Amino acid sequence: MKKIVTGAAALLLALGLAACGDSADSAPQVTKADTSAAAAQTDSTPEGSDSEAPAENADSSADESTAEAAESALQPLADELMAAYPEKLTGSVVYGSSLFSKNCRKLYACEESDLKDAMIVFNNGGGLADEVSIVYPADGDTDKQLRMFDARKQTRYNDFNGYAPEELPKIENARIFAAGDAAVFIISDSADEIEKIIKEKLQ
Repeated sequence: MKKIVTGAAALLLALGLAACGDSADSAPQVTKADTSAAAAQTDSTPEGSDSEAPAENADSSADESTAEAAESALQPLADELMAAYPEKLTGSVVYGSSLFSKNCRKLYACEESDLKDAMIVFNNGGGLADEVSIVYPADGDTDKQLRMFDARKQTRYNDFNGYAPEELPKIENARIFAAGDAAVFIISDSADEIEKIIKEKLQ
């Protein structure tokens, strides 16, 4: 009888886990401490918003994340985008921070040393696909990074397919383009506006 009860409990747990879609599989690993640092940098996270995404091996303090983030020349643009779209873009990770180092390969399928600057601004609640990524390849091979963004688009589509199908048209219409020496990736209902902002800042 004990074996039957134990087996039933294990089955219920497995079914529960299978039912929970995880749209953050390819989103940065962010903790409460990390999102506090992001809020301190921008003061643009809406009150009462769900600013926590799944975390893994979180070992950076808020002070460390804030200090390191200043190394990226893209931090002001990340702040601007979060301030302009505070309900959709609620988190950021920039080159030079410990969070970026931890998530670089997961996000961009390359090592941090392959880049000279980068940023991602995203919805860290996990329910929206919104994302703006900008990557400066160290070797200047923007075409390679644009191909990487094509692959990331498919990854994000797979993340949300079956989990939040209302987000799929937004992902299908993602913008992937070069702006100066940078490769850019945008998933947003406001992609036209965001593309214009980025091109004005980077070209």
